[in-house]
Amino acid sequence: VYRTLTLGIGGVGVMNIMLVSVDERIREIGLRRALGARKRHIKLQFLAETLLIMLLGGMMGILVSYLIAAAVGTLPLMGPLFEDESGKADIHLQISLLTVLLSSAVLLVVGVASGLVPALRASKLDPVEALRYE
Repeated sequence: VYRTLTLGIGGVGVMNIMLVSVDERIREIGLRRALGARKRHIKLQFLAETLLIMLLGGMMGILVSYLIAAAVGTLPLMGPLFEDESGKADIHLQISLLTVLLSSAVLLVVGVASGLVPALRASKLDPVEALRYE
């Protein structure tokens, strides 16, 4: 439940960033459309930007996860609760490749979903109106 909520909040945050980006670049979009860019090109540009943001965030998240797992894995935690036969109470956190791949796939889906609204909004701008925009 928390993972889904976190991904949803992150997706909405990225969508808001991209919507602001569309609003700030109305004239640029209008100029590109006036010079011959198709709606499809505008959509792909904003989807690519969204996916790049999600990719960078995902890579940073994986790196931080590995660093935290390495740091926590060396700490003796909970004393006797986690002791093994040798008397050590270390917790060894491991992040599997499957977890990384599944997380990346979910991140890709969330990225596309959160980038669709800004991409569609940008592609529907009328070039003449966009060039008049101040």
